[in-house]
Formats: sequence, structure tokens, C-alpha cells
Amino acid sequence: MSRILTSIFILALVLELEAKLKKASPPHCTQVAKDTDYVSRFKMDYPIMYLVQGQREAFQQMYCINPSEVNKAVTTVCDWAAPPQVQFTLGDEYMHVVRQDPTGHFLGNAVITTYQLCSHNIPPHSMLNQTLLPIVTKLES
Repeated sequence: MSRILTSIFILALVLELEAKLKKASPPHCTQVAKDTDYVSRFKMDYPIMYLVQGQREAFQQMYCINPSEVNKAVTTVCDWAAPPQVQFTLGDEYMHVVRQDPTGHFLGNAVITTYQLCSHNIPPHSMLNQTLLPIVTKLES
């Protein structure tokens, strides 16, 4: 009997945590994926970025920027009021995010996740903030 009660308690705890996570994640998301036929050998996972409350737009620096080097780029941006606009072209140095909030308050943090598939793993030579560099992973051949 105690095992059944323990199982029910654990299940209730898991369901409560899951509900809290859903409340903590912005519900409106935009995903933009662009790709080419080029061969990719490396995946660049960028650190998660946030647009803080009140911030309308942001730019994320990209490191696989030569168009012939980029195989794929995927960005997902989630926000609280409405799906954000995401703009980039393969090979561009920056990805641009604009939040959409009819009230103009931009409440809560928007969350940006980005990765690129690239034919090189060369990071830029001069970088002021090393924490913004992507994590580079070699892909299987």
C-alpha cells in the first residue's frame, strides 16, 4: 500500500513540475530554418540568449558567415505576447529579432536558441565576450 501511495505522490510531483515548466516558458514561438546543399562538417550551438523585459529587439552575432560555408541555420525565438519576427540570410554576420507586443511593454524574457551547420570550425580571431561563442561539434562523416 505504501508503494502505491509513494508512486501517486511521485506522479503528482512530476505533473506539478511539468506544469510549472510550461508556465515558465513563453508560449508564442517563431522558428526560422534556412539551408543549402553544401556539405557541413561542424555544428555550432550558440548559447541561449534572452531579450529582457522591455527590450524590443536584439541582434545575435553569427560566426559561420561566408555563404558557401553555411549549410543550415535554425533559430527559434519564444515570447509571451506574440510570435517574434526573426530575420537572417545565410552567410550574414547577424541574426535580427524583433518582439511583437501591441501594448509596447514587452513583458517577460524572450528566449532565443540558435544553431548553424558549417563546413569550418574557425572561430573569429578577436572576440570581446568569449561567453557568446558557439559550442562547435564535429559531425559524423
